[in-house]
Amino acid sequence: MKAQDRSPNLTPIIIGFALLLIGVTQITALSALTKVILPTLIKSTTVEKIQPAKFSPQVYRLEIVDHRIRLAPATIYTRATSPEIALKQALTELLAQSPAFDPTTTIPEQTRLLNLHTSKEGIYVDLSQEFAQGGGSSSMIYRVAQVLYTATSINPQTPVFLSIEGQPVNNDYPLGGEGLTLEYPLTRQQFNQDFLAE
Repeated sequence: MKAQDRSPNLTPIIIGFALLLIGVTQITALSALTKVILPTLIKSTTVEKIQPAKFSPQVYRLEIVDHRIRLAPATIYTRATSPEIALKQALTELLAQSPAFDPTTTIPEQTRLLNLHTSKEGIYVDLSQEFAQGGGSSSMIYRVAQVLYTATSINPQTPVFLSIEGQPVNNDYPLGGEGLTLEYPLTRQQFNQDFLAE
């Protein structure tokens, strides 16, 4: 009679232990990778969502409702890094018109934004001489309103100082043939009271 070999077979135990060790290593590696990558993904996604909408100025065109002219805003989304850059983009878009007659604006064709800068006093807007040409008093009022409302679309309380080719529009230098004069600081509230109130 042969004595049976009673020593346990260790192969399955060694294989099981090796698989367990590999699993633990993979979990540890995955956990470490998640700690590194996940915050980066969340951060970049957050920046991507917030940054474009940080400054969302509005372009003000005109529309007729019940036989009355009113200002109609359209929000534009920019990747501007400052309010000043965003407003420059908005005013440039406002002034960019097709050659055909456009009933949504009284701003003359080929009007260009020469300069825009902001300071603690307000927003300074300098336009080309085309802005002062053509149209009656109503046209002058609404073209100023379009520029004023677009320039103050990020902060409606900000005063605006308007000039044509570097010359401030005021009592000494009225706007256009109709002689529209502006009092400074020019604000939405004051402009509405002086020109748009019925």
